[in-house]
Amino acid sequence: LVSRPRQDLSSGSAFVFVLPVHCSLTMAPLPRGKRRLQLVVYGATGFTGKLAVQYLVSQYGGPSSKGIRWGIAGRSRSKLEAVAREQGEGKLDNENDIIVADAGDSAALQALVEQTDVVISCAGPFSRYGSLLVAECSRAGTDYCDITGEIPWVREMIAAHDDEAQRSGARIVHLCGHDSVPWDLSTLALANKLKEKNPGEELARVDFFDDINGSASGGTLETAIGLQFGKDGKTKSAALRSFDYDVMLKPHHGTGPSDHRLKAKNIGFLKLCGRGEEAHRSMFVMSGVNANAVKRSNALNKYGAQVTYCEGQQWKTVFSALCFLATFFLFGLSLAFPPTRWFMRTFVLPKPGEGPSEEAMAKGYLNIKGIATGVNGTIVRSEIRFPVDPGYKDTARMIVESGLALALESHKIQCNGGVLTPAACQGKVLLDRLVQTGTAFTFY
Repeated sequence: LVSRPRQDLSSGSAFVFVLPVHCSLTMAPLPRGKRRLQLVVYGATGFTGKLAVQYLVSQYGGPSSKGIRWGIAGRSRSKLEAVAREQGEGKLDNENDIIVADAGDSAALQALVEQTDVVISCAGPFSRYGSLLVAECSRAGTDYCDITGEIPWVREMIAAHDDEAQRSGARIVHLCGHDSVPWDLSTLALANKLKEKNPGEELARVDFFDDINGSASGGTLETAIGLQFGKDGKTKSAALRSFDYDVMLKPHHGTGPSDHRLKAKNIGFLKLCGRGEEAHRSMFVMSGVNANAVKRSNALNKYGAQVTYCEGQQWKTVFSALCFLATFFLFGLSLAFPPTRWFMRTFVLPKPGEGPSEEAMAKGYLNIKGIATGVNGTIVRSEIRFPVDPGYKDTARMIVESGLALALESHKIQCNGGVLTPAACQGKVLLDRLVQTGTAFTFY
């Protein structure tokens, strides 16, 4: 800080203080637990964001209810106020519960993250709208959860922010929705059950059989089209290029990749039911995302030195599986060519912000059977059930409970900062919260 004389016309010579551009007078943010808010829903005006707000209000009440201090955030005050009004009188009436912060405005995002313990983000595509928010949370030591399924972007965030988040104590937890909480937590539970049955056992293979009924929103389709046919996820940052191994294997400490690896052998087309298997399995569109989530979790939680991951969508008959595959192929073909892709996006597919009806979501479900095999041959089985549409209605529940696990039960979570997964961070605390709010989980 330096002072320089300046001639003032009214009072003669005076001194003004000049702050060098590299210097900042901003104070360090308060530690978590002492901030104004415990939780902020970012992207609260989008389709899943609105569902998250509705879930918070219905399950826990407004920001002043049950001791939870929470707010909503996004780029449009008018849209945020509309969301607040939709919750009814007495729920989100305080203007301080509404925070305006554009995804590209670093100063606004800094102000947001420094007044809350946890941010849960529903604002995708995350490769377009999520990077600055993760950067600010990592810097400020603010916990963060999102519902991304964009694995190239997750890799970028690990490369760019894992070290900083470890230093600040920020727990950056991606993949906290349908992608990939059910499979990630099931693998954690199965690996622990193997150890319980045989302390010398470690995970060698995990198979998943997915029974799902759901549909896609405009935001999900926009993300998928951007990844498949657009520029999203196509270029690697210098930070990511600096790693000579898959950054999903980056350990908490030390250099080089974790020595706990995972190889994905998901169903590529159709696999008929074999001896000891639950059902026929076809390819499942999100199996690659889930495999990468479990790959990251295994690198940090150390389930097994060489784990094989195999997932597919289950079918009772070969005919039903073939019908699904034919429909999926034709849909993919319609998006592969620019003219038909334009037609589908313009006239057929839901737009960002649009999604399934309440009636359709009520008919949705997700049931997953898991089979874990240990290196010594021990086998354990699990089943996890989500009672409504898993991609939106229950994703809203998953992301809220992921954030509340950090905000309310941090003392139970044995995890320091870093760029993590649900199984490597909230773990059993999150599974218990989900079971208490509607999920069923059993070993069989």
